[in-house]
Amino acid sequence: MALNARPKILALLLLALAPALAAQADSLLQCSANYFGKNAEFKFNFQMLTRIAGTGEEIQKSGTLLTGNNNRFALAMPDMQILSDGENLWQYNPLQKQVLIKLISDLENKLQPSEILFRYLNAKAIGAKKELWKGKSVHALSLNPDKYKDQFKSMEVWLSQSDCSPLRLHTIDNFGNDTWYSIENLSKGKFSEKEFKFNAPPGTDEIDMR
Repeated sequence: MALNARPKILALLLLALAPALAAQADSLLQCSANYFGKNAEFKFNFQMLTRIAGTGEEIQKSGTLLTGNNNRFALAMPDMQILSDGENLWQYNPLQKQVLIKLISDLENKLQPSEILFRYLNAKAIGAKKELWKGKSVHALSLNPDKYKDQFKSMEVWLSQSDCSPLRLHTIDNFGNDTWYSIENLSKGKFSEKEFKFNAPPGTDEIDMR
């Protein structure tokens, strides 16, 4: 076989395999959606690392997110806590010892924090491959970012081989900023209503804007 024919044959093989790889990626993404179900409540720890385009500056954040049905969630980070019981929202700054209290209905942006991390479920999978994460083989899905084209030019999610739960989410925004989210200790269940309400520590300045 002539050497110059090999690249053409390889290209044809890849073209032939593309529909099968896309189908596998779609199946894995559906598996991940099935993991959460329609009314699942879940809790996890996360770490975020963003590399700013141009400067190379790195921004790191970490925290815990609990999310429930009917706009309920509790986001806890070292410098901020945000909780919602579905009607009220508390935004607490521990450094200033101050909490703002608002009505969910008054907010212009009602986006839940979980929707930021799990927007991958609304994208279309276009490819699948294997990656290594913490010594284990995982599914890495390339996603079509067209639904979020006003924000991102690249999206990818890494899923557990055992149950398709998300382990990492990678995005590159339209400014070239590169962000990795890592998800740990993901659990599902029904959580107490009190976990979605804020209990102000003694000495907290409460600003009620309802």
